[in-house]
Amino acid sequence: MHDTSRSSSQVLFEKLVSQLREYACVLTDTDGVFITWNPGVLEQLGYQEGEFIGQNSEILFPTADRLKGIPRQEFETAIEKGRASDTRWLVKKGGQRIWVEGVTIRLNREDGTLVGFGKVMQNVTERKGTEDSLVALTKALDHSTVIVRRWDGIIEHWTAGCERLYGYSTSEAVGRVCRELLRTKSRIPLEQIEEELVKRASWFGELDQLRKDGSTVSVAAHWALFSDGIEDQPAVIESYSDITSRIQMQAEWEAANERLKSMTLELERSNQELEQFARIASHDLSAPITSTRWLVDLLGGRYSGQLSPEGKAVLDQIGKGLERMGDLVESILAHARAGRDAISSSDPVDANEAFAVALENLRKDISVSGAVITSDKLPQVLIEKSALIQLLQNLLSNAIKYRRSGVAPIIHVAAEPRNSKWLISVTDNGIGIEPQWFERIFQPLQRLHGFDISGSGIGLATCRKIVTRAGGEIWVESEYGSGSTFRFTLPGRGTSEQR
Repeated sequence: MHDTSRSSSQVLFEKLVSQLREYACVLTDTDGVFITWNPGVLEQLGYQEGEFIGQNSEILFPTADRLKGIPRQEFETAIEKGRASDTRWLVKKGGQRIWVEGVTIRLNREDGTLVGFGKVMQNVTERKGTEDSLVALTKALDHSTVIVRRWDGIIEHWTAGCERLYGYSTSEAVGRVCRELLRTKSRIPLEQIEEELVKRASWFGELDQLRKDGSTVSVAAHWALFSDGIEDQPAVIESYSDITSRIQMQAEWEAANERLKSMTLELERSNQELEQFARIASHDLSAPITSTRWLVDLLGGRYSGQLSPEGKAVLDQIGKGLERMGDLVESILAHARAGRDAISSSDPVDANEAFAVALENLRKDISVSGAVITSDKLPQVLIEKSALIQLLQNLLSNAIKYRRSGVAPIIHVAAEPRNSKWLISVTDNGIGIEPQWFERIFQPLQRLHGFDISGSGIGLATCRKIVTRAGGEIWVESEYGSGSTFRFTLPGRGTSEQR
């Protein structure tokens, strides 16, 4: 009866082993050759029964371990101690390495004679990956600035990153109240932070703290609640990033910005004073110039018969000088007004209308020179109309003045879209400009041909002032002796629709 019960138990045990797929359960002879197999071998190691039975257990070990004799050492340990437990890399069928936990047990007869070994193995590769990741995460967190504290502020965990940032060792920090240790100052009350922490389970913000050496450190803070469901009060995980340099740079930038604002206001005040002086000086100069020109005209009219040819020539030179001076005064006034009056406009202005007014203002010069002036359909631009008229008039006047001897001026105004702006060009067939003058001609009182050609030397400087204040650019393209093209950009609306 006893033998029958034992035989039945043995059958049940073998049936249990045959159903185990989570474990590879095998027997080997004394030389390590597999003599049994269960479905766990297929599940864990990839071998079918027919290709597994009769193989030496060394087929499961990486080559380096086989060369070191590791398989035999495992059996020798089991012989000596009765069992050998190990966790190591083994090789599945096909060569894939897996991390396996296993135990090898010595099997003896009743007289103590060794008859073989039993091995139970389990593939725990996935768990190892999780453990490795956890270890790596733990190391990474330890190098980060992370504090774990109780709700009452008592520090329970202090990472190596905290030691580097604040200068306190773990033994100096753990058990202390965090905000007292670091003398934390926030831009909002602590009570408000705690309210948000309870409500949202996290809080982001910026804090000022003190290091062990007394220096201030600014940090970006992230606080998060953590509860294990056991303690009544949750813990708080605080992570910090040092933003001291950014805060310092921001403060320096704000200070520089304030200085720039102050300098801008001072420059505006200085410009206003300079423009006011120019207006007053130009206005005060106009009266004596006008009266002097009247006297010169009177002298030439009444007493010309009493003047010698040399005297008449001198009187003529005086008249021309007064005329140039009058032009200069008017140009200075126009230049001052360009700096005082508003230039930009939120309402578009029809450049065709401004062009027509400029032509009307230059009617006499056009008639005397025989100039032929044409234009494409011009766009709508965002600039005050009076400023645009002055800009076009100055450029057209220059094109008429700087014509070639004996050649009637031919001038064309064109426009084309350029991104969000309009590019307007004034092209002539005049005497042209040498490259070294391309920039200088836009500076005040820079005259390319001295007094051979009438003008103040301020017209192009005024053009640049108008264009730049309107948000554009102006430049010249020219080949000496073949004419010039003055180009400028102005902001406009609907550049794609207006073409």
